[in-house]
Amino acid sequence: MLIQTNTAKFLISNFSEKQDFLLVQSNNRGELERLFGSDEIRKGRQNQWPFAVKICKQEFAHCLILLVKEIDYKEFGQLTRVL
Repeated sequence: MLIQTNTAKFLISNFSEKQDFLLVQSNNRGELERLFGSDEIRKGRQNQWPFAVKICKQEFAHCLILLVKEIDYKEFGQLTRVL
């Protein structure tokens, strides 16, 4: 799954070693630290996704809720005028 915010892009995939965990990769270390904590961040292997964190699915669901709460719905009005 791909998620893009104003400040970062995230690639979420299954973590093959553990079924209850996901691998979240990003182009923005600061956003990963903000969402998942700085202790967990590792240097990724891909240039497009240089930072990564392994996280349980339940904690990831909580982070998705936080991201949804941060949506500024005022911007949607501007978008519909452009379309």
